[in-house]
Amino acid sequence: MTISSGGVPSRRVSLHALLIGSIVCGSVFISSTAQAYELPALNQQVPITWLAAAATVLLLVCAFALNRQLSLSKFKREMDERIESLGSENSNLFQQVHSRNSEFNALEKQLEENRESLELLRQEKSDLLTIARHQLHHPLDTLLGTFNLLGRSEDNNIKALVEIGKRQLNAALKSLDDLRQVGKVEMVELKLPKEVLGNSENRLSVLLVENNKHESLQAVLETMGHYVQRECNGIDGSSAALQKTFDLILTDTHLPLMDGVEAVREIRRERGVELPIFALLQSASSGDKERYQARGFTGVLTHPIADRQLMQLMNWAGRRGQGANTQQKPRPSKLLNTNTLFRQRDTLDHLTFAELLSDRSATLPKRITSLTSALTGRHWLDAEKQALEISRSAAEVGLDSVAARLRSLAANLSIDSGREHCRQQRTELLQLMRESVRQLKAWRERNVHTEWALK
Repeated sequence: MTISSGGVPSRRVSLHALLIGSIVCGSVFISSTAQAYELPALNQQVPITWLAAAATVLLLVCAFALNRQLSLSKFKREMDERIESLGSENSNLFQQVHSRNSEFNALEKQLEENRESLELLRQEKSDLLTIARHQLHHPLDTLLGTFNLLGRSEDNNIKALVEIGKRQLNAALKSLDDLRQVGKVEMVELKLPKEVLGNSENRLSVLLVENNKHESLQAVLETMGHYVQRECNGIDGSSAALQKTFDLILTDTHLPLMDGVEAVREIRRERGVELPIFALLQSASSGDKERYQARGFTGVLTHPIADRQLMQLMNWAGRRGQGANTQQKPRPSKLLNTNTLFRQRDTLDHLTFAELLSDRSATLPKRITSLTSALTGRHWLDAEKQALEISRSAAEVGLDSVAARLRSLAANLSIDSGREHCRQQRTELLQLMRESVRQLKAWRERNVHTEWALK
């Protein structure tokens, strides 16, 4: 039962009240009639108490029904109010969730834009460093050739000046190489023993030079267990091929900064024709294989490249590399610059030079161990300082490879994103220093002829 806001009873309540009033009036009328007349059939008068009791029971039933109806109406009204309240709360929660979702979408969009901006800046930085190195390297190489021509002169003074100029020029070229390594935040690859790298006969070293017009092959090759270095332009690709040793090169023909054909021409000029280089083509046409073979490529592959085809190529390159290794003996890497040692020997007196060699042979392994401890503890500033100091000490005795590696390490330690990568090079640094000191001691035994210097 519902009650209007103005206090006027509803139709249902009025009907209930009218019914109850009629029942009461009827009861009173029956009671009065019973008192005035006798029942002829029974020849006696009905007691008034019976009629009063019946009327009372009827009134109680009507009152109970009316009270029950009022209770149910009140309960229904409370439920309606509660439902309305819950609906209002639900609407507020929905608005809050929608607002938070909009904020999250805006933040995600902003994060994606920041990622794209960061990637663009990294690419621009890499391109800038590559172009700067490319523009400076060729003039310096030309200048080095000029010095070589001047070095043929008979004048000793001119020869001495030429040697000084060549050393300074070589230092500038190494600085350019170090600058490129800093821009790419990567370390120079070194050949380590099999127990360090893992004894895997089928693992190949692959140089992958790709543009961004197709899906990269790097993930597939790494899944097969091969080492992959990926470059995105022709200049970096040719530089990597000349600086490191690869079992196979896969390159796109259309690349930024330098065309793939031109890059292969430079690689062939330095590495010869034995290194397998395959061209990656977007579409195939008749005569492509012969045309690219004439330009220095070993063969061609057309996208999309099936995994089975790629695996067959890797197996072929592995068998080819094993055959080449059985035909030629490996040559040990040269870590010692003997020109620096001869110059130091001529500059210093014999005793001082021998003491310098003995001191460096004894202290450099200990100092490199201290450096690796600093890297292990993530003491980046201390490690950077030690790397620079050790590089200077190593350069004094002709350990140019160690010195260049440590300078590159110090430069990468100054970059937050490169520190953990430097920390992973600890074993490699120890191996490099151990081999360098071994070559230094061997040179000392051959060239320093004093009994006390050999102790």
